[in-house]
Amino acid sequence: MVIVAFISQKGGVGKSTLAQALAIEAQKQKIKVLLADCDSQQGTSYEWSRIKGKIDCQVFNSVKEVWPLAKQYDLIVIDAPARTSQGTLEIAKHANLIIQPTGASRADLIPAVKEFNALKEEGIDKKKLLFIPMRLSNQTESQVIQAYLKKTGYACSPYYLMEKASYKQIQNEGKTITEVKYKKLAQQAQKLIDSLLDYL
Repeated sequence: MVIVAFISQKGGVGKSTLAQALAIEAQKQKIKVLLADCDSQQGTSYEWSRIKGKIDCQVFNSVKEVWPLAKQYDLIVIDAPARTSQGTLEIAKHANLIIQPTGASRADLIPAVKEFNALKEEGIDKKKLLFIPMRLSNQTESQVIQAYLKKTGYACSPYYLMEKASYKQIQNEGKTITEVKYKKLAQQAQKLIDSLLDYL
């Protein structure tokens, strides 16, 4: 059983977007998946899942409620609360892979790096930590992120997602970014999610 967690200090960076896409694509590969929405206040992934009802998604008030279900699934995808808490460390201790999406601005990157630094200081293996560039305006921003994060020593995915209205719209329909109708955008999203599936 594998646990992949998506964390972030702030909302709106693409955490739920990635969690939903990974869960759906894993399920397509006959992997038994639980999408665990651990932000009970927002319930973003849970509300999204109700539109189509295609994925086993449950809301948890505490991440500790997730662990007893572990033996029932091949993969648990955790959509963590959009804030730092003791729950974040609890998630990181159990997860095989901890993913943090980030934008290209210093306002995004600096707190994101601090988040991973805090986890590392608590004994979380650096090899489990991965950044994914999200909501970019152009390809150059990806290069900026890669250069910045290279200095920190944290891994950063070579794949990224642009800020596109069509990605938002497809999620409003209860689908994922890999199902967007524009071929180039769908391929870009698929490459990113496939790279995460390779970790499993």
